[in-house]
Amino acid sequence: MRAWTALLSAIALEVTGTLSLKVFTSAAGTPGLELILTYALLAASYVLLSRAFRQIPVAVAFAVWEAAGLILITGLGALILGEHLRPAQLGAMLALGVGAALLHRGTRPDPRPATGPRTGSSTGSNVSSAPQVSA
Repeated sequence: MRAWTALLSAIALEVTGTLSLKVFTSAAGTPGLELILTYALLAASYVLLSRAFRQIPVAVAFAVWEAAGLILITGLGALILGEHLRPAQLGAMLALGVGAALLHRGTRPDPRPATGPRTGSSTGSNVSSAPQVSA
């Protein structure tokens, strides 16, 4: 559970840091403290992502981090910054979410119980493939 909390926090920091880049670069003046804040948010996001990697498979954690980040940044860009979304962009956001969900589903442990050693035979018998020695 801690790994997922770290991952969700990493996503929130990454989204905040990325959106702050747009907000701070749009403001008049030279970026200073604003740029340092943005770098700090993005660095903290990577630190938390690395903590999530300890318990969540890399493919899943990175896919969720990237997909959720892109979806949130795109959606918040439309809501907060007034950027326009085209149907293709909405479709891409849906595809990102589906892709991350499929990666997560594909890395779950196999729910089938182990039935013993596999022999490579397609008949399903548990006959050992070791050579028989007669006495």
